[in-house]
Amino acid sequence: MLKQPEVSDNREEALIKVPTEQAPETEEQLSELEAKVWCALDGNQIAVVTFRGQQRSLSGAMAIAPQWNVSQLDADQEERLQPCVQQRLSQLAASSAQQERERPVMDYLFTQL
Repeated sequence: MLKQPEVSDNREEALIKVPTEQAPETEEQLSELEAKVWCALDGNQIAVVTFRGQQRSLSGAMAIAPQWNVSQLDADQEERLQPCVQQRLSQLAASSAQQERERPVMDYLFTQL
């Protein structure tokens, strides 16, 4: 059973910088990192990463491994995170597909108004 997540009131502790050498290079890698951050960290923790020259903030939510600092996970953490990460990637893919389906409709609506 997982322990109760610990919430940090210190904003410095809540900000985690992803080292440049660990920064994602592709959209797929960014999605994987976003899913891992969402699953591992709590809602008060944010991972900051530079992707293609722009700084992005990725928010935590599930607090499965809130002590994670975007370095390597141990085997136990990885095992607990994997189902959540897979589910989150599925949600992100479905959300992206839904947006692609809605885009022509929204373009039409806004050009006709």
